[in-house]
Amino acid sequence: MEIKIQNLDEKWYEKRMFYNAYGKFPYIILKAGYAMFMQIPIHFNTNGDFDNYPGTHINDVSEADLVDYEKDKIAELHNRLITHCQRIKNKIETDYNKPCSICLVEGPETAYYFDKDAITFSTIIPRGGTLLTQENKILAMNVEHYLL
Repeated sequence: MEIKIQNLDEKWYEKRMFYNAYGKFPYIILKAGYAMFMQIPIHFNTNGDFDNYPGTHINDVSEADLVDYEKDKIAELHNRLITHCQRIKNKIETDYNKPCSICLVEGPETAYYFDKDAITFSTIIPRGGTLLTQENKILAMNVEHYLL
């Protein structure tokens, strides 16, 4: 009689394969289709190093601003993130000539949804579905969009 051991923590319908720089707050989620989401990581002070830091970049952020932001997500850096996301949303809509919905995710219970001209705060962040990189590689399926 053969005994078969199975890892009960893994579910067949879940997948996690976060690449470097993905799954860390803050990030942007773009609704790419039905149950399909694209994650765009946000990096500070990387000076355009897209090879090691894929996503979008905000430079000239002081150490004091980063420390304040870690303590309080409503610090000055938060306002820069909101403005940055508005620019990204406008660029996507201009490039593809159609409206889009994005979400700035700053923590497990901190989200700002950008839909049409409105920005709405929510404690519920996007999750589940198929999570993609900007190159359309699968990061995760049916799990949280972040790493702890």
